[in-house]
Amino acid sequence: MESMVAVAVVVISLTAFLSFLAFSVSHDTEEKENELPLYILDDVRIANGDIEADIEDKMNTAIERYGYTGMRVTLTADDGTICSAVTLNAGHQDSDVIRSRTGTIIIAADNGRSVPVNYAMAVWS
Repeated sequence: MESMVAVAVVVISLTAFLSFLAFSVSHDTEEKENELPLYILDDVRIANGDIEADIEDKMNTAIERYGYTGMRVTLTADDGTICSAVTLNAGHQDSDVIRSRTGTIIIAADNGRSVPVNYAMAVWS
């Protein structure tokens, strides 16, 4: 009788572990397929009227984490007083599978103004 209880505990524990593992792997895959890593734009700033983006390390980390082969980020600000553009590349952009996203983020400039910055992010995988 005791051995049946022990086997049941082991089976339930393994089932719970494998269910958790399957859920975490499927969650990473869904994130990779449906979203681009927009968190890398958190370090974008505007200083002296120019866009400054020290995000190459975050781009390389995202390439490694999500299995991309390359990434390109283009940032453009043109609100009448600030006119600046930056394009950053990481990895290799030679794959046939490309996903992209565009949008606008609001960046606080060093003069205290909020400036809309258009971004275009493309990833190759």
